[in-house]
Amino acid sequence: MIDYKKRVRLVAAADAALALLVSLGLILSPTSSGSKESRRDLLDDASAVTSIRISGGEPVELVKTGTGWEAVDGDAWLPVDSSRVAAFLKAVDSIERAELVAEDASSQPALGLGAGARKVTLLGEGGKELCAFALGSYASSPGTVYISIGDGPESYAVASGMASYALGRRSSWLDLRAWSSPPTPDDVEEVLLRGSLDGAGGSAVSLDYMIARSGKGWMSGGEALDAMKVDAMIRAIAALRGDDYADADEPAGNAVVELELRLGNGRTLNLAVEPARADGRYPARSSQRERGMYLPAWSLTEALKPIGELRP
Repeated sequence: MIDYKKRVRLVAAADAALALLVSLGLILSPTSSGSKESRRDLLDDASAVTSIRISGGEPVELVKTGTGWEAVDGDAWLPVDSSRVAAFLKAVDSIERAELVAEDASSQPALGLGAGARKVTLLGEGGKELCAFALGSYASSPGTVYISIGDGPESYAVASGMASYALGRRSSWLDLRAWSSPPTPDDVEEVLLRGSLDGAGGSAVSLDYMIARSGKGWMSGGEALDAMKVDAMIRAIAALRGDDYADADEPAGNAVVELELRLGNGRTLNLAVEPARADGRYPARSSQRERGMYLPAWSLTEALKPIGELRP
C-alpha cells in the first residue's frame, strides 16, 4: 500500500512538472514571440486617404474630390470607379498582421520586391504620407502576398486582398461606362439610329431606323415591335462600357453610327461611333462624357440591333 501511494505521488509530481514545462514553452517559444511581433496595422484610417499613387509599371494617381475620385491624366482628369477605390482601401485597412519573412534587403528580389515592384503610397490632407509599401509576388501560403513597408529592408507576408487592385492597369480604376447616368427602358420614349456596323464576314449591318413608345409597347414605321426585345436593347445600350479612354488630343472622326435616345423628361442622350480601329475597338463619343472612349466590338454588336431582330 505504501509503495502504491508513493508511486501515485511520483506520477502526480511528474505531471505537474510536465505541465509547467509546457506552459513555459508556450510563453517563451519563438512562435509566440513572433506572433506578437507580426501584429502590424498597415493603414490606421482608410477615410483619411485623399490621394493614391501607384508606381512601377503603368503609373496611377487618384485624387479624392467632393463627389468621389478622379484619375490624373496629364493636365486633365478622368472619372474613377469610386466603388473600386473604396474596396481597395478597405482591403489595405483590413491588414493588421505582417509576418516577417526576411530581414535583409538582399532577399527582396527573390520575393518580387526588386526594382520593378509595384509601389503604393497613400496620402492624406496636405500630402501627409499615411502608408507606403511595395508589392511583390504572391506567397506560397494561400491568400498572402509579399510586401516591404516604406524604405525598410524587411519583407513581410500579408493578406493579399488588396493585391489584385494594386496590380491592375490604370484603366481598371476608371469609370468607363458610356453614360454617367445610364437610362432605364422606362426613361426612353424614342430611339433613333443612323448608319451601319460591320457584321459577320465583313458585311454591313444597317441600323437606320427610329422606334417610338406606343402605350406599353414600341412601334417603328407603323409596325409593332417586340417590347421585351426593345427593352433588352435599351438595357444593353445603357450598359455600354469602354475598355479605356482616348487621348485628350485625339480628334473626333466621322461617325459610322449615330445613336439618339430621347427621354421622357425632355433630355436627349447621344452616342457617335467611329470606324473600327486595327485592334477591333470602336472609338465612340458620348454626350455624357468629356473624353472619347474605345468600345469593344462585341459590346456594340450586343447593344445595337437591326430592326429585323426587334420584330415579334
